[in-house]
Amino acid sequence: MYGQTGRPSIPPEQLLRAQILQALYTIRSERQLMDQIDGNWRYRWFVGLKVDDAVWDVTVFTKNRDRLLRGEVSQKFFRAGAGSAEAAGFTG
Repeated sequence: MYGQTGRPSIPPEQLLRAQILQALYTIRSERQLMDQIDGNWRYRWFVGLKVDDAVWDVTVFTKNRDRLLRGEVSQKFFRAGAGSAEAAGFTG
C-alpha cells in the first residue's frame, strides 16, 4: 500500500482516523482538514500525531486515501468495528 518513492506515506490507521474527524465534524475539504489537524491538539492526538510532527501535505493525503480505498482497508476496518459493537451489545 505504501508508495516507494516521493513523500512519506501516511499510516492507514492515521488516515482512517483523520477521515473519521472529517465526517464527524463535517469538515468540507481535505485542505480544511489538514488546517484543523494542524491547529487543534485534540485532533492531532486523535490521529496519532505528536505536537511537533508535521501535518501531511494535502496531495499526499488524497493519494494515500485513494490507495487505502482501492485496498479495501477502510471496509475491513468498519466491518471489524461493527462486529465489535454488535458483540458488545451496542446494536439492536
